[in-house]
Amino acid sequence: MNETVRERPFDLPLSTGNTDQKPVTDIKDNKMNENTQTRPFDPFIFWTSASITVLFVLWSLIFPENMNTVINAVFGWTTQYWAWLYLLTAFLLVIACFVLMGNTYGKMKLGLPQDKPEFSNFSWFAMLFGSAIAAGIVFWGPAEPAYHYMSSPPFFGGEAKTPQAAANAMTYSFFHWGLSAWAIYAMLTIPLAHACYTRGLPFKFSSAFYYVIGDKVHGIWGKILDIFAVFATLGGLATTTGLVALQLSSGLKFQYGLELGSGSMYMIIGVLTAIFTFAVYTGLEKGVKIIGDVNMYVFVGVWFFILVFGPTMFLINLTTNSLGQYIYYFLPMSLYTAPGVEGNWLGSWTVFYWAWWMSWAPFVAIFIARISKGRSIRETICATLFLPTIGNFLWYGVIGGAGIRYDVTGTLEKHGVESAIFAIAQNLPMSGLLALCLIFLISTFFLTSANSAAVSLAMFVSGHENPGRNLRAFWGIALGAVAAVLAGGGSLKAIQTASIATAFPLMFLLLLVIYGTFKGLNQYRTEV
Repeated sequence: MNETVRERPFDLPLSTGNTDQKPVTDIKDNKMNENTQTRPFDPFIFWTSASITVLFVLWSLIFPENMNTVINAVFGWTTQYWAWLYLLTAFLLVIACFVLMGNTYGKMKLGLPQDKPEFSNFSWFAMLFGSAIAAGIVFWGPAEPAYHYMSSPPFFGGEAKTPQAAANAMTYSFFHWGLSAWAIYAMLTIPLAHACYTRGLPFKFSSAFYYVIGDKVHGIWGKILDIFAVFATLGGLATTTGLVALQLSSGLKFQYGLELGSGSMYMIIGVLTAIFTFAVYTGLEKGVKIIGDVNMYVFVGVWFFILVFGPTMFLINLTTNSLGQYIYYFLPMSLYTAPGVEGNWLGSWTVFYWAWWMSWAPFVAIFIARISKGRSIRETICATLFLPTIGNFLWYGVIGGAGIRYDVTGTLEKHGVESAIFAIAQNLPMSGLLALCLIFLISTFFLTSANSAAVSLAMFVSGHENPGRNLRAFWGIALGAVAAVLAGGGSLKAIQTASIATAFPLMFLLLLVIYGTFKGLNQYRTEV
């Protein structure tokens, strides 16, 4: 098959690109889309989301203690009373994905019958893998297994820092970065892509709910859904921005002894925000894409370097053993609510992760939908579930395994989890060069994700494929401002709460997505 390979997913046209057969839609849908295209942005969506964002930043600056009190209350209430639903939602999304793959739905195409994929398989796989593999994996990849190694997850219990503790630590890390995470993205992608390519709907978060509420996506309910998407993306990216700032600050101090002072977090976030905002304002996304391509080579290079020059056989054996445990314990881990366990382990780990993935879902689902035209549902879900999961397991198994083998737990206790990757580097040859590569990796992973997220936020409020540069710049600055007020104090809990709070309504919406997807696909089969 001859496939046209485009440079960027955002170069994709909104139309289905075929004049012989129209999408299954109605005149009302077309009129709504025409009205949307005549305005630079939707006034209700923009001013509502922008006003609340500005008010939140002002509240955080003027009343920081009150903000921290509220954050602690939100974190406690959400994780104490709703943890079970986060777990159940993620598990049901995995089940729904497997049902779609194994059923006759899997043969259905994300597009019209004559639509063909617009990217080669290799390019599609590469973009899928990079869509949500951001700086978070560089932050948690070395830190999480080491943390669980010195403090066993309550699901397994047992003595810390033993060979079995190492396998258990890696197993739970696999669980947090495995099928459940990617099922959240895959399940939202399917109704979104199907509605856009077969019904002619715009690439907005609300379009995913066309099969739930029908034409109401064009009215006030659709606007409310898109406002939720704005805040979810802000919360998810603010979390990532905060983690990146923590890790860069720690790396400069740990590796080079550079003390940036009490304002280091603001300084780092300010520099990163200025760079990606400048990129989205001036239209330098192509330059950012080139950096992202180089980033992937560095990512693979760092992984291969640590595998070869690190404890190779230990890493291979640990990864293999942990993969077996992950498969064996997947069901009980998915529904484990930590009954009788003191503290809030579940909220700090599993609930935080599921909320983080959910907060990224609107942005990532639109990205995957944009690059998956002409693919079958089975093909799209299979690639989205398994390819990134395998990539995550390989990274965690090698980088996280090295942290366990070199026992960087002392560094974590002294300097925080953000220092783990640099502690690993000091145990390897050419540690100075490796540290520079890691700093580059962290920065560029974040910049490419933030660049795309700022464009996506502008798309949410405008409905345009190419929103105006002022709109893109505003949301770039907003991302940095929200991250700064949350992470400026260096509080990991405040950063985590951003995702948990903004993902809370999305949890209920994703359950509706499961219902709407099957309903819509059944309806579409009767129409064609």
